[in-house]
Amino acid sequence: MSPLIIIVASMHLSVSNTINIVAQPSENLDECRTIGELAIKAATVEPGSYASYVCHDTTRQQGLSGALGVVAYVKPSDGKIKISEGYKPTIAECKATGMALVATKTVPGAMSWMCYDLSSF
Repeated sequence: MSPLIIIVASMHLSVSNTINIVAQPSENLDECRTIGELAIKAATVEPGSYASYVCHDTTRQQGLSGALGVVAYVKPSDGKIKISEGYKPTIAECKATGMALVATKTVPGAMSWMCYDLSSF
């Protein structure tokens, strides 16, 4: 597993407030930041577009198997996209947690979630 995972969330208001989430491995913090900043520039060219990224450190999770769950939502206080990550033992449990989170609508507004198999990184 790569030491870092770059996670980018982007949204365009004309697309039904849908937040898109993508993740890919990154070898170091400089590379992760560069990719994140370029992704934000590309995703926010048009007015009404928003994006955010995080460089997720996997070093404390080395040896884990299962799923990386990612939730992205728009913070009502400032309108920015917030990204949160967590681990679940299986993809199925990750998906169930994501569905429950979206169903309970704990945060008003746009919200999206994604599960990634840790072995894919």
